[in-house]
Amino acid sequence: MPHTEYLFLALSLFLLLSYHFILRWMIRHKPMHTEIGVNSCVRRAWVKHMMQRPTGDVLAVQTLRNTLMSASFFASSAILLVAGLLSFTVTEKNLESFNHVLNLFGYHEFHMVLTRLLVLISLFFFAFFNFLLTMRYYNNLGFMLNALGQVDRRVLSEQLVSNAMQRGALHFTLGIRTLMLVLPFGLWLLGAVWLLVGTVILLIMLYHIDYPHYLRHTHTECHAQSLSTVETKA
Repeated sequence: MPHTEYLFLALSLFLLLSYHFILRWMIRHKPMHTEIGVNSCVRRAWVKHMMQRPTGDVLAVQTLRNTLMSASFFASSAILLVAGLLSFTVTEKNLESFNHVLNLFGYHEFHMVLTRLLVLISLFFFAFFNFLLTMRYYNNLGFMLNALGQVDRRVLSEQLVSNAMQRGALHFTLGIRTLMLVLPFGLWLLGAVWLLVGTVILLIMLYHIDYPHYLRHTHTECHAQSLSTVETKA
């Protein structure tokens, strides 16, 4: 692989890691300036509200079902793509045909194609793993919310329920972001220049998703408890 290929690969990885390092810092220190921080605050308020409703209320189950269906769809899609790519990579005839297509784009380093396909397979498998954990946490959360009246609150505390909710949401976010990484690493099959182009496009998209314009001048803090107070007074 030429030195320019290493340069573009290193630059792409540096941009991706730097962006997510800054995003993590923002989430920890200025969460209400990010979409992820706001969603986390909303989920904590939702758990507080659900724990105040009568036991057996179907609203919580219906809300969780929507997320479970999304996670199940993405997990099924990811594992199917893993199986398809694995089947493709172990067939010599398919690789030869794909090599011919790459030659039409002026890319002749076929010995790296298999490695790049394995990177894509790893991304899809990691996404599948995270969506699987999302379903695990949200399934447990459904039982927690419906068992509130039967278990001592010192055992089934609000913090425990909220943590299960946040962990499930974290894995869902990781799964979605891993699928987004398929854009630059899929373009990597055509060359490292396309990897850099895909990385820049992806980061522009993520910036508008993670830092929406309506949050850029927000100076409030997350007060999930205030929502439950308002609901009680109403």
